[in-house]
Amino acid sequence: MPIKYLPATEVKNRFGRVLREVVKSGGPIYIERDGKSVAVILSVREYERTRRVKLSPKKAELTRSVFGLWADRADITDNWLNEGRSRWESDWKNG
Repeated sequence: MPIKYLPATEVKNRFGRVLREVVKSGGPIYIERDGKSVAVILSVREYERTRRVKLSPKKAELTRSVFGLWADRADITDNWLNEGRSRWESDWKNG
């Protein structure tokens, strides 16, 4: 799967086109701000696949680094993320 890098402004201005590209290719499309990757867009298919895969420590660290601006925040821990995720998933399923 080819990796694509796009500036945030281009993603904002051409969001529909970017979504079609993600659906077609599966992604990932890295979104950059000031020359640094700050987010990634994946197709639902690829996202679900990655949720089932146990990441190696090296890949887990790379995934954490994608959070960009949030990467160095000490208040965002795995527990904090899991609690938020469980609340979101629960709300999504119920409603």
